Amino acid sequence: MYSKSDSASRQVFTKHGRAAMHIHRIGALSILRHFLDRMTFSRIVGSHLGTLRGHVLDHAQTLSLLIANYLLSPSPLYRMAEWAAPYSSSALGLSHEGKAAINDDRVARSLDALVSVRGGNIFFRLALHIIKQFELETARIHHDTTTVTLRGQYLSSISEPRITYGFNKDHRPDLKQLVFGVNVTADGAVPIWHQVFSGNRSDDSIHRTNLEQLRALLQRNDFVYVADCKLATQKNLAYIDSYGGRFVTVLPRSRAEDKEFRNHLRQGLPARWRRLHVQENQRRKSDPPEVYWTTAAGPSQTKEGYHLLWCRSSVKAEIDAKERQDSLERAEAQLLELSTRLNRRRLKTRPAITREVKAILRSSGCQPFFTVKVRSEIQTQTRHPRRGRPKKNIHERVDTCSPAYRLEIQHNKDVLRNESRTDGVFPIVTNLEPARASKKEVLLMYKYQPYVEKRHALLKTELETAPVYLKKPRRVAGLLHAVFLALMLDALIERTLRQGMLREGIESLPILPEGRESKTPTTARLLEIFSDVAWYEFERGGETTAFPIELTPLQKQLLKLLDMDPSAYS
Repeated sequence: MYSKSDSASRQVFTKHGRAAMHIHRIGALSILRHFLDRMTFSRIVGSHLGTLRGHVLDHAQTLSLLIANYLLSPSPLYRMAEWAAPYSSSALGLSHEGKAAINDDRVARSLDALVSVRGGNIFFRLALHIIKQFELETARIHHDTTTVTLRGQYLSSISEPRITYGFNKDHRPDLKQLVFGVNVTADGAVPIWHQVFSGNRSDDSIHRTNLEQLRALLQRNDFVYVADCKLATQKNLAYIDSYGGRFVTVLPRSRAEDKEFRNHLRQGLPARWRRLHVQENQRRKSDPPEVYWTTAAGPSQTKEGYHLLWCRSSVKAEIDAKERQDSLERAEAQLLELSTRLNRRRLKTRPAITREVKAILRSSGCQPFFTVKVRSEIQTQTRHPRRGRPKKNIHERVDTCSPAYRLEIQHNKDVLRNESRTDGVFPIVTNLEPARASKKEVLLMYKYQPYVEKRHALLKTELETAPVYLKKPRRVAGLLHAVFLALMLDALIERTLRQGMLREGIESLPILPEGRESKTPTTARLLEIFSDVAWYEFERGGETTAFPIELTPLQKQLLKLLDMDPSAYS
């Protein structure tokens, strides 16, 4: 992806005879090694996993290579040696013997060690170190989960975390999965803690264990914990409030407070909306800005006594209206298709037709928006009383009467108009006092939540975590631990780069393809800029000429923003 696969040497012919061009590829490995050194990765991993007796490649070196592979060119584990071949041993941080020892078995054994009891404290010590080294702000932590979908039976997956069926967020309920949860900071969305759960674990049962581990890691109870609506259960919120913690989440639609206020809006009762915040549209820069309003018309507290903030988003209102229109069109198409199958087979009676209509409206969630009546007409059919060809001069006929059903479909325009009054409305629940955080600050805390989802998107796109090319269930969990380390490294590089831009007063960098500017450069684009860095040796007739690395002005600028010495590429 972000690394070249050229051969290490090439034979060339000159007028003075045969010569050899040796390519010592470095790429972006120097950047990755610099940040791994800042994380003291090798020291922490080595102190927990130790070294393999009689081997030239230990667990810390192997996991460093795996993390670099994931960030530069994710591929199945059996291609690790092929990926490392173009790089020089010094760029990989290995000896020649160590580079020759890279293989899939070595990586698999390191994954086994990472998921073992010995590897349990690695993530705790790494998190403590990067919080101190990179001065991460831990006053607010955002949490979210995703599913890692796997193909295969995994019948031997018995111990936790267990690969099994569950609610699949990739819309593949036919496949087994694991649940991956991650916690990120509010300054740069840097992952500092994660968990791997069984595939059938529900999100609402995860938070208490996660909070206990965060409290032990951060050594504080007053951090603000932000999560989605699965956090808003009575037990979860009471647990956070019991030890003096703070939370911000959204109230689910199933709560009575939400139903009460939405019915209030549907009935047309007055609700004065006041503009709270305006921000640039995050989906399309050319679209109108996203506007948030708030109102005091709804309940101000939940039944447990927590504060409620009623908000309305212009972008969410458009999304809600479009989703409802799509559901209406889909339900109407299904009803029209049903009308073509009436009066045949099992759809010859009114009760059978009514059941099919209710099933369609229930599955689409459009029961209030349609009035569907089953109309019937008596059809008379004339036929001969006997089989076969009628005889001459015989005019016997039998008239039979049977009902013929049809559907009469109407939109409930009043109900649709009333429902549109609830578009874009969502309630935020928190135990933060108004004196500590204003309504706008609470809203902005919750609106940072999509940055956690971007880490999940990175997990499944750039890092290509699924499908996983492993057979043993424990190694699958070990691989997810390794991917978390890659996510952490990726986020630290991105955060350092953007902080450097802020420090130097740089608004954008020409880091995108074709030299286009970017105000928010990512680690992927940064690594791509350094993908072709190499130095060369020309050998002929016993003489060797070295051609050192020549960095471009953009590469030098990027190294400066990363607080790296350019001599790393000398």
